[in-house]
Amino acid sequence: MFIVIVGCGRTGSLLAGKLSRSGNEVVVIEQNPDSFALLPVDFSGFEIEGDAAESDVLIEGKIESADLLIVSTGNDQINYLVSQMARVNFDVPRIMVRTIDPSVEKMYEKEERFEIFS
Repeated sequence: MFIVIVGCGRTGSLLAGKLSRSGNEVVVIEQNPDSFALLPVDFSGFEIEGDAAESDVLIEGKIESADLLIVSTGNDQINYLVSQMARVNFDVPRIMVRTIDPSVEKMYEKEERFEIFS
């Protein structure tokens, strides 16, 4: 499976490591290059430094080929924007989105393609 993860904090780096070890192709997109240090030493995927709210950065991460997008930044607004871009512009079939504020989950209720985690 080809997976793009946006956000390389504690959650994103943990997921990237587990999914990479499971044999998936994983690309991690992160704006802060220092955050890549959180990835486990056995991470075999790719790292892209950039703002995932910019289409060019998502394209560099091959979002159009993704089977799954996991959006796990610490910012609900960025997570919503990136998840919507992935759905509308790139037709990603499965999107998992991290929410920080529980009230934000309501924004995703009408969208079948989104899976929410916190």
